[in-house]
Amino acid sequence: MSDETKPQDETTAETQSQETAPTQEQPQEQGSIVSADTSMASNDMLEAEKPFAVDVTDAGALRKKVTITVPRKRINEKFNEIFGELAKSAQVPGFRAGHAPRRLIEKRFAKDAGTDVRNAMVGESLQWSAEHVKLQTIGEPSIDLEAIVLPDNGDMSYSFEIEVAPEFELPSLDGIEVKKVTLDVTDQRVEEQLDMFRQRGVTYEPTTEATRAGDVVTADVAIRGDGVEYDQKDAVMRVAPGQVEGLPLVDLATQLADKKPGDSIEVGVKVPESHATEAWRGKDATVAITVREVRRRILPELNDEFAKQMGYDTVEDLRNLVRRGLSARMEQETTENMREQVSQYLLENAQFELPEQMAARHADVALRRQFINLLQMGIPQEKIQENLAELQARSIEVSRRELKLQFILGKIADQRDIKVEEGEVNARVAAMAREQDRRPERLRQELQADGTLGMLEDRIREEKALNALLEKATITEVEPEAKPAE
Repeated sequence: MSDETKPQDETTAETQSQETAPTQEQPQEQGSIVSADTSMASNDMLEAEKPFAVDVTDAGALRKKVTITVPRKRINEKFNEIFGELAKSAQVPGFRAGHAPRRLIEKRFAKDAGTDVRNAMVGESLQWSAEHVKLQTIGEPSIDLEAIVLPDNGDMSYSFEIEVAPEFELPSLDGIEVKKVTLDVTDQRVEEQLDMFRQRGVTYEPTTEATRAGDVVTADVAIRGDGVEYDQKDAVMRVAPGQVEGLPLVDLATQLADKKPGDSIEVGVKVPESHATEAWRGKDATVAITVREVRRRILPELNDEFAKQMGYDTVEDLRNLVRRGLSARMEQETTENMREQVSQYLLENAQFELPEQMAARHADVALRRQFINLLQMGIPQEKIQENLAELQARSIEVSRRELKLQFILGKIADQRDIKVEEGEVNARVAAMAREQDRRPERLRQELQADGTLGMLEDRIREEKALNALLEKATITEVEPEAKPAE
């Protein structure tokens, strides 16, 4: 809007509004969405209920194009409101504040007022549309305010595209066939859990020997590719699956094994589509790592002294405690295995497309949900990072599965009015803290800070939905399959 542009007076504005604003008697175009049941309302009521015209058309799979029209009458009302406020306080040379002629104020502040009106109209119309238009949108619309033009005359229209939730029918939910595998607490599982305890007391000492699995190295890193460039000095990484600058290095344990200070390796990697740097996504890159220092991982000896540090008199006392704890965990794993079977049934029998852009954005969310699952299983965070590196390498595949399951379980939970109480979330955080030997309040703060606490609540709701299906499932008890001899 130019400096010379100013709104019409109220009489002209009213006349033009009647000429240009869409009337309620006009038939609605195919694809538009009615915001409310107005069959019994008068035209005056319709005008009051629908201050903006909204038209929705298909723009692809699970995408809609939304066009919002702001009537000129509403635009002029906003101009009058803004200029009315300016007339009371605007500083105009030659006039005392609040005494400058209205037309002079309109001319002097036309450009700024036009910007304010445009922004206000976009904000108001978006909020109204979100509250009244029957459209299950996903995420927020991406709108370039500067690209929206407020015309000198007539209505203002702008459009944007947005993803919508898929519509689908649920499969039959009663009598889902599930196998219940009875798990035993083996000596091997006990020793594995004791090793996890030992890892909490791990220390690292410098060594001139070649690297072994689990050691830590200090290294210089250079990442190169088409449009990809990154350098880091003295990066610290473990000789284990991991990541560098968001790039998953699943085979890093093998690639960094038997290396001494001064040795170098080069690793080819495909940048994930979910990478934080958009320009890197999908590119082929090479990660060059030059080892500068090796520190050997030292695990504490599993003896009575170690047991005393854990609060027990002997290793046998500690071992018995672990065995009892694993018995309870076996029940949890059995339940989780049955939930997974139900989940797989739902995934195979509920057919619908996924919003592609959301699937790509969801990759990071899927990884954090896996992080929650591993925390609940009592896996040390050091070990979790190794698992997440592998998951990140196939993040899109994991994301699509997780996202589809979320839609399905969300619909089931909605139908059955399943809710999660705050006490349930607190109890789950406390259980996770016990597994990690941490303070519950500190863990809760961390989960809340990075948004993971909300995901935990969603996870609990989904588990309750799965449990409700298990109550109606057809369950057959079976023995675990024997593992092949190594």
